[in-house]
Amino acid sequence: MKKILLLVLMLAFNQCQRDMYLLDVEPLEGTVEYNRNHPLKDSLDAIVARHIADGVPGIQLMVKDADGWYMTSQGFAQVEHQVPFRDNMVAWVYSITKVFTATLTLMSAESGQIDLDSTLAAFLPEKLIGKLANYQRITVRQLLNHSSGLANFTVLPAYLLDQFNQPFKQPDLMEQLTYVNGKPEMFAPGSDFYYSNTNYLLLQLILEKVTGTDYRTLLRTKILEPLKLNEVYYDPDDRQIQALGFPNYYFERHADGQLENVTSWNNAIGKSLKGYGGIAANGRDIILFYEALMEGRLISEGSLNQMKTWVTGKSSTEPDYGLGLEYFTFGDPSIPTYGHEGDNIGGTTMVLYIPGKQRYLFISENAGRQLFGEYLFKTSETKIDLCNFLASAD
Repeated sequence: MKKILLLVLMLAFNQCQRDMYLLDVEPLEGTVEYNRNHPLKDSLDAIVARHIADGVPGIQLMVKDADGWYMTSQGFAQVEHQVPFRDNMVAWVYSITKVFTATLTLMSAESGQIDLDSTLAAFLPEKLIGKLANYQRITVRQLLNHSSGLANFTVLPAYLLDQFNQPFKQPDLMEQLTYVNGKPEMFAPGSDFYYSNTNYLLLQLILEKVTGTDYRTLLRTKILEPLKLNEVYYDPDDRQIQALGFPNYYFERHADGQLENVTSWNNAIGKSLKGYGGIAANGRDIILFYEALMEGRLISEGSLNQMKTWVTGKSSTEPDYGLGLEYFTFGDPSIPTYGHEGDNIGGTTMVLYIPGKQRYLFISENAGRQLFGEYLFKTSETKIDLCNFLASAD
């Protein structure tokens, strides 16, 4: 997996009471319909069960292919009271949000509001971006494919220190941008690849500037309402989080194989991530959105081809990123697959399309992988095993 935010200062964080962030999980009514005779059912159930037995608290898998939908949710949404993971649960999807933001950006490009090869200075005032490295040279396209060379503010020591000292006082977008003010370039724009949340923070600001519309309204009117996606939520508040039955989230803070409940902290961060990671959803709606995107029901074929035009970092052995899509090789390495991962301290997600199988999948786990330790491998291996199987299985 390419994208792991290593919170290296976590080990230096003072000891605090375990499970201080626990929240109750509301009971949910209703079910999600799927093909209970799906030919991959037994294999998928067994893979998920193996990783639950290995210690992952809860795993949700959703698959859509020629045999219909299949879903399995195993383990616990809350370990402490043994509340089960459920198919109709809504949960954070984190950086899968970037696929929505990239789609909105390409929609605006198609309408003539954004030129992908114009620079930041064409859209945002100097008083806002004037302290960013190369702000007069970085283009919208380079923000989309992470070739801007801008530092990633979420891994900078100042941001991490503020997280540890004040976990429930999250910075707003303007405050987040100040973390990279005056920071040197990672590389010249367009010359390499480096995944940076700063890029998609700026894309949100550009979208809101050129459209005169806030991100929430753009998302609702351009994507959610046309596709009738009723289980996608942007920047949900505490009341919604409770009512929608979000799972609890767990983190191996001390790299000792022991999980602690970090739900309230994870949710506080989630609400601050906005257009680069602030969406929560039921996985079914994530797949339906992604399917509509791949089928050309949201943007033109030309725009979709641009999304699948990959950049490759100098240290990479395969392509890294398109315009809002991550490139992966699962199963047959000669057949690319593409989608996006998402991560926070207490959870990890993935959406993937396997063109050779016409198959979509969504994975959500409620344990984080942002520090080197056992759960970095446990949660990553869950994704790798499921994706490799689904990329290979007929």
